[in-house]
Amino acid sequence: MAVGSFTLFNIGKLKLFDGTFDLNGSMGFKLALTTSSQAIAATFAGTSTDCRYADLTAELGTANGYTAGGFTLSNVTLTRSTGTITFDADDIAATLTGGVTFKYGIVYANSLTNKDLLGFVDFDTGGGSISAAAGSLAIAFHASGLFTAV
Repeated sequence: MAVGSFTLFNIGKLKLFDGTFDLNGSMGFKLALTTSSQAIAATFAGTSTDCRYADLTAELGTANGYTAGGFTLSNVTLTRSTGTITFDADDIAATLTGGVTFKYGIVYANSLTNKDLLGFVDFDTGGGSISAAAGSLAIAFHASGLFTAV
């Protein structure tokens, strides 16, 4: 199964420039998992037209080791090295007590009032979903970070 790259929402890009997002580690970010029925693309704005967590319609519910709201991203960093800016966080390790099926991972700023959405990853770019059985679930971000800017 192919895993796509991290995609910033267009509105998320705007919020990077207007100061809504603080990527240097002082803002709490989470990764919510959604099913394939979630309509998602870089142009996603949701019914709020402002790209917010409340706009997600197909997040997994609390069950089998997943808690609605998603996984907290730990050790969020923003670094600069020879002209490249990297946004990264620790990989996620969770224990599932039963199976879960998901397609997208949505990163959002949990500490903001509106829980603004930053971007997403498609865990199966072939159009399908990931079915994880009970046991360990590991979500490993790219070695170069969630995203980079040059």
